[in-house]
This record gives sequence, C-alpha cells and structure tokens, in this order.
Amino acid sequence: MPIVVAAVLTMSAAQLLDLVTFMNMMKTVGPAAEANPLVATLFGAYGFPMVAIAKVVLLALTTGIAAVLIRPPRHSRLLATVFAVAIVVGLVGGVSNMIAIGGSQPERPVVGIDSQR
Repeated sequence: MPIVVAAVLTMSAAQLLDLVTFMNMMKTVGPAAEANPLVATLFGAYGFPMVAIAKVVLLALTTGIAAVLIRPPRHSRLLATVFAVAIVVGLVGGVSNMIAIGGSQPERPVVGIDSQR
C-alpha cells in the first residue's frame, strides 16, 4: 500500500508540474504554444479555470481507477501501467511547456540587460 501512496503523490506532482508550467507558458508565450489541441481548445473556449478543473477531474478519475484495481483480485501490472502513463504524461507536458517557455523571445525588453550600453 505505501507504494500506491507514493505513486499517487508522484502522479499528482507530475500533473501539477504540467499545470504550473502551462500557466507560465500561457503568460509568457501565449496559447499558440500549447502542443495538446484538446487543452488548447479548452483554454481558448473557457480559460485557465476550466483547464485546472479538467486536470483535477482527471487526477480524481485516475486515482479512482487505481482504487478499483488495487482490490482483490489485484491487477498489479495494470495498476502500475495506469500510474506510469499518468506520470509520464504529466512529465512530458511539463517538459514540453518548459521548452516552449525557454524557446520564446521576450515580448518586451528586459530592464537592465541592454540599458547600460
């Protein structure tokens, strides 16, 4: 059971990374940088609150699926696969958001960089 708790916490951290970097990417780069068309459409139609709500609902759904799979008869491999996919998806989302943020050009000059020439 402690490994399941660790898996839920790791999954939640990975998904939170994705959500926080998404929020930062929207502020610095804009909606065109979002690689997931479903998330881009959701953000365009309803804004950030709906994206956050969808993320929480998907976390709850994934945790619920895990709770069902942990009951006898246990489906350990399927349970591990569910967690692994959710963790990888969160990490890939967060990393792709960070790449988009890092590759963006600032929209306005940063104070103090070229102002001393």
